[in-house]
Amino acid sequence: MQTARGAFMSFGDVNTWMDRDALRVGAAASFLPGLVADAMEAWLPGDPRGERVRQVARALARGSAAIDLRLARLCCSIQQLDLRPLGYSSFTAFLREELCWNPSWQRRLARLLRSDLELIKAAVVAGVLPLTRAVDAPGRVAVDDQRQFIEAAVSGARGEPPGGSGSPRQVLTGDDAVAVRQGRRLVRLLVGQRLPDRVADRQMLSWHARGEVPRHLLDPTRAPPPPDLSEARWPDDAEDPATLLFGPWTEPRGLADALRRARGLMAARRKRRAALARLLEEVRRCWRFLGWGFSTFDDWVRHDLDMSVRTAYRIRAEGRAIDRFPDLSSAVDRGLPPERALALARLADTSEELRRWLSLAEHLPAIELQRAGADRGRRDRRRRYEALLLDAPGLVQRAMARRQERLDAAALTETGDGGPGLAGWVAGSRPLGPRPDPNDPLAGIAVALDEPEPVGDARSGRVVTVEPGVLVAARWLLATVRLPPARGTGRIRRRADFTCANPECRRRTLRVHVHHLVPRSLGGTDDDDNLRCLCPSCHLRLVHGGFMAIEHVDDADVFLYPGRAVVVRRADPAAPARPLSRGRIPRRRDR
Repeated sequence: MQTARGAFMSFGDVNTWMDRDALRVGAAASFLPGLVADAMEAWLPGDPRGERVRQVARALARGSAAIDLRLARLCCSIQQLDLRPLGYSSFTAFLREELCWNPSWQRRLARLLRSDLELIKAAVVAGVLPLTRAVDAPGRVAVDDQRQFIEAAVSGARGEPPGGSGSPRQVLTGDDAVAVRQGRRLVRLLVGQRLPDRVADRQMLSWHARGEVPRHLLDPTRAPPPPDLSEARWPDDAEDPATLLFGPWTEPRGLADALRRARGLMAARRKRRAALARLLEEVRRCWRFLGWGFSTFDDWVRHDLDMSVRTAYRIRAEGRAIDRFPDLSSAVDRGLPPERALALARLADTSEELRRWLSLAEHLPAIELQRAGADRGRRDRRRRYEALLLDAPGLVQRAMARRQERLDAAALTETGDGGPGLAGWVAGSRPLGPRPDPNDPLAGIAVALDEPEPVGDARSGRVVTVEPGVLVAARWLLATVRLPPARGTGRIRRRADFTCANPECRRRTLRVHVHHLVPRSLGGTDDDDNLRCLCPSCHLRLVHGGFMAIEHVDDADVFLYPGRAVVVRRADPAAPARPLSRGRIPRRRDR
């Protein structure tokens, strides 16, 4: 393990001649163009630049894993803090909107850091075990079986994870594909989380094998399980691998310090990932791995970069998609998150169209950008975004003024002992909404469209690839589960498709609450126009905590948060849902 540790830490030697400061603070990775300025295919065998490219690729790949571990460790500390002053009801919303980081990947890293698998953690730090394999261990590997797990991974099982591309799969089309998509959607509604397709499929198979869906999932009054807020544990004799780039680990001094450090880590992570994507594409295109003793690109990725092949091809695809448009590539170099850049690449067909989407990108919540990519009528959607942005500043000002009027009215309903009569509507409440900026009237303002979620149909032509038995389980689930009847406030839940109206949340769960925009104590009614669905977190923690307010102005709902606002234009409730488009980027078949 000591030898492997030395090999892992060797990327520090590479940083002595690379622009280390640029990598640490997330500035432009200027070293890469210098290495590939000349076409790689023109390099002769034994050219020293080839070995430098290999060293840089190893440094980027393994250094990215070190940054992910440091960032996940920092997020475990942030999760224990109160995020409501930032306007987020949940830690997941914070990750998605503030850091633009995949919540699923962070959860897997956090499970590893919070586990008692100290030997596996030490193996990751030493470079013996790839991080993409180590995150599969919590919950599957006992403490006494850690050495066997590591030996199995090192001996050659470094390819795809269990259940990967080697498992038998079925390709479904038409009504069969629709049934599977609807089954997955129902699983996510019952669980109340955005599960990956494969996880939703396994959940369906598990319920089908048992012959029933757990009763507590069908109970809309059930309380969700509490999140794991335990501290991330680090092996006592292992050094944090990110120490070389960012210094030794220290606990954050409050939310502001944690947020500043998290943003710096994400900036460095994004620059490394963008540089690695371009480097992988050049190595694959010029077949440079042959000169390093590897017969295939996949072998080089697995054994030299300690990276799964699936991850490498995903990074390559991201790089190709972004590099299709010079303006998009430049925006990434200036700090645009690659996740948002990839979504924009799916939306635009021409450079002119991309420039118009780029002007909208900073004014769209992360979930809204994903919804736009699934809309077949994306050009019409873009025009509606642009029209809404013109009206947004005036709508926000009117919403803030209306909220102040209601706060003044709420002061009359306070009890004599000083306790508030209306939760979230008390005199002297914290100001919500963006701060006026005469130079930029759109500062702190985002927009979204409240439309039915795009759904698939048999005519959309989309195929679904599943494990054997998933189709039977999906049809069984759709025939077995009966959603709550649409009586009373149930009609509002059905109308909203059990989805939280908060544009930065959009959580689908049977436990959604029905919220009065204007409280009944202030003259509000039970009419449909005064009712919105909110998840319990957004309703109780944000609205009733005074960290979010919703004002209906003209044909839009204005969501006010500390320092920002999102204007949501409501669609006609009778409008049909748009069919789901493929929305994929053409890829070269060069594997």
